Amino acid sequence: MLNISEAASIALHSAIYLAKRGQSAHSLKEISEAFGVSPNHLSKVLQRLVKSGLIISTKGPNGGFQIKKGKERATLLEVYEAVEGKYSKKTCLFAEPRKGCRCVMKPMLNEINSAFETFMKGHKLQDLNL
Repeated sequence: MLNISEAASIALHSAIYLAKRGQSAHSLKEISEAFGVSPNHLSKVLQRLVKSGLIISTKGPNGGFQIKKGKERATLLEVYEAVEGKYSKKTCLFAEPRKGCRCVMKPMLNEINSAFETFMKGHKLQDLNL
């Protein structure tokens, strides 16, 4: 019941990719080809990561994107939240909680939320391989 957007998936993969390659810049084209994603969509996602301070963008012929020094230790949750906003647990299947609703799926949703949060907080960019 977990729904991770394509933008969040691109952000997570791109951040790990950059974290594993140190302080050198990598072009939009290179990253786009590595994951088979649209350069336009990738560009928008990477700009969110730049705005959040996780990566750096450098213009020019030798420019590109690189992980900001020290951010290779960022958690997956930090990357996720840079794209999706603050993580909030979903505890009901309805889009808007209903008054007096006792969601029959709440125990399962609680387990999924807990597992997701534990995984995302417990894994750093530098520790993962693609």
